[in-house]
Amino acid sequence: MTNRELVIGTLGAGFIGSFHSYSFAMQKLVKNRLPVAIRLKQIVDLDEATRNEVQERFGYEETGDDWRAMLDGAGLNVFVNAAPNNLHMEPTVEAARRGIPVLCEKPLAHDADASYEMWRAAEAAGIVHQAAFIHRFIPAIRYMRELIRGGTLGEPIHFRSCYLMSDYLRPDLPMAWRLDKAVAGTGTFGDLGSHHIDTARYLVGEIAEVMAIARVNVPEVQGHRVEVDDAFASIVTFENDMVGTIQASRVAAGYGHFGSIEVDCTAGSLRYQVGKLNELQIAEGRDQGFRTIQVIKPEHPLADFWWDGGVQGSHPIGWVECFVHQVHHFAGAVIGQHEVPPLAATFRDGYRVAEVVDHMIESWGSGKRIPVRYRDL
Repeated sequence: MTNRELVIGTLGAGFIGSFHSYSFAMQKLVKNRLPVAIRLKQIVDLDEATRNEVQERFGYEETGDDWRAMLDGAGLNVFVNAAPNNLHMEPTVEAARRGIPVLCEKPLAHDADASYEMWRAAEAAGIVHQAAFIHRFIPAIRYMRELIRGGTLGEPIHFRSCYLMSDYLRPDLPMAWRLDKAVAGTGTFGDLGSHHIDTARYLVGEIAEVMAIARVNVPEVQGHRVEVDDAFASIVTFENDMVGTIQASRVAAGYGHFGSIEVDCTAGSLRYQVGKLNELQIAEGRDQGFRTIQVIKPEHPLADFWWDGGVQGSHPIGWVECFVHQVHHFAGAVIGQHEVPPLAATFRDGYRVAEVVDHMIESWGSGKRIPVRYRDL
């Protein structure tokens, strides 16, 4: 990296690739601007129309359909991997070998073995590496972490989370890569569950044991057999002996996109819902019930990211702004302003989440409680 610019190459021009492209383009507009220029060099995707549209919207200098050619010739010093899961490992490992910092989408890879190889390659190369677990950059989630770690509500004793979608009940559901086991690796376990597994680790600690059940409710789409789960529920035990539940579904009628995260402590409880990124419900004591606060005041996390604190106090932020927060943190780590952890997830975190996912799937197959076995480098 030069002292003057970050040269960005992005693999994947789809939904999430567009979010990351937007987030890099927005860095020049945030309050606390980075002391480097952002140069969107190349966007790579097999779909020509999609990559050309993203180029036009966000200002990439070039497009292409070959990630190897991009790494060979684009002069990158930042690589963003927003490709389908089965394309996370090989391009990321190659970028790491070339000394290029990597921001990679979740799940880190399609299984724990590939995720472990990515972590090992990144550490061996000494690059900055960040796994894109966006929940860590939601104001309410960040504030939950501060309150839990501050001890004002006592010790955490129970974690609960769910993510419910209705998308896969559509009669015209198209066959897509998330339904293909060879590409995605898993269904709701990795796609939705990985977010909540990482959030659990971020808020209350490592998961030590899992028991899970799942189901394939939509076994065929447009004549293609579907082998990945579309609903799961898991009971987990943490290393500090507290318990938790994590569940997700793509076939929950009426919910659209709904998520919740709750933590009970010995002297109070916290709860958050997707769609209310700036809102946190707090119960202090046993019988007082919950009060709702807006996490937008000067003393709250990320409150001064866009505007001065006094203005931000009346202006909540949205989902896409959280992606801008995430990219800003990653870019700051690349230029040496701070480390990636603990506020953002590293490839180590991504690997550990993948290990929990794989153990949940093992539990589903065996019908047994499974201790989670983590590997070190």
